[in-house]
Amino acid sequence: MLDVCLLGCGGTMPIPNRWLTSLLVRYKGKMILIDSGEGTQIVLKKLGWGLKSIDVILFTHYHADHIAGLPGLLLTIGNAGRTEPITLVGPKGLVEVVRGLTVIAPQLFYDLQFIELNEKHEEFSFLKDLHIHALAVDHAVPCYSYQIEIRRGRKFSPEKAKENQVPIVYGRDCNRKKAWNYKVSFTRRIWF
Repeated sequence: MLDVCLLGCGGTMPIPNRWLTSLLVRYKGKMILIDSGEGTQIVLKKLGWGLKSIDVILFTHYHADHIAGLPGLLLTIGNAGRTEPITLVGPKGLVEVVRGLTVIAPQLFYDLQFIELNEKHEEFSFLKDLHIHALAVDHAVPCYSYQIEIRRGRKFSPEKAKENQVPIVYGRDCNRKKAWNYKVSFTRRIWF
């Protein structure tokens, strides 16, 4: 089962009852967090989803509304008893940005592992069937969107899809080259 939860979508100006940017993807016991705006750990606690189960944090870019919640999140994860490393992924400069932010969280009882993105398109895996594609996008600062792809064996039944009136497009609506050139016009695809 795949769970996707938009934790926050607020911007740099505070809005009551709207948390700052963060999204959580949960699949087969693995958790991927995309961005960590202020208060991310509070929203996760409200949902009752285990904080210490986060395996990887993907950062789109380094504006405060997307990353300023990281120190509090890391401390809360440590206070929950985590000892396994967490992987952090983001644009070039990730190590420097995280080191600066974690000055106020100097003692973590787990390691941070870093993957700095340097190419326009990179991909990596966390499970044998969970692939992450990072695509450079046009923004005021270096920025990436992420596509999380679940690779599974063929279980799709065109006959069953027709019975249930599911439109069949067989991936024609996904074109990474267009995304790479900043002309994203996908339907039925989620890009962050």
